[in-house]
Amino acid sequence: MDTIKFVIEQYTNEEFGYVLPVINIYINDRDLIDLVSEVEHKLFAADGEKIVRSNYIGYEVDHFERFRNEMLGEKIYPRSVLLTCTCTIAECNCIMVNIAIETNTITWNDLKSPWFGGKTPSPFIDEAEAQELGWQPLDYTGLGPFVFDREQYLSALDGVTQEWHLQKP
Repeated sequence: MDTIKFVIEQYTNEEFGYVLPVINIYINDRDLIDLVSEVEHKLFAADGEKIVRSNYIGYEVDHFERFRNEMLGEKIYPRSVLLTCTCTIAECNCIMVNIAIETNTITWNDLKSPWFGGKTPSPFIDEAEAQELGWQPLDYTGLGPFVFDREQYLSALDGVTQEWHLQKP
């Protein structure tokens, strides 16, 4: 069974010189951004491109309510948003996942980045329609599925919720 942690940490954007608190996700004690970066590095390296780290950050703490809802599968788009673009806007670029909540487990599967993979008509249209238009997402099949103990997952979410409440002005 996989483990999960949600941690409020400072994100520093060196290019534009701002710092803001974000909620990062750790799966099996590894930062989800690093896990995504490893997959993307392999995909882009095959095309001769080089990336150091993916252009994602955790949810900006100012959007905590939305983050919590997304982690509970209460999504706005076809999938739950896990990571946002470094500009902090999910609609710019993001990593999304299907979340299945069962009696004893919570499963994340089918991770996707809706913008990558060619001429994406829109990151949030139905996938079947997007593929009919010629869009093929990057292949993240090497990443997940992740199966979490429901109790541990909800406890981790409650823990970061308590931390957020303590940090609110």
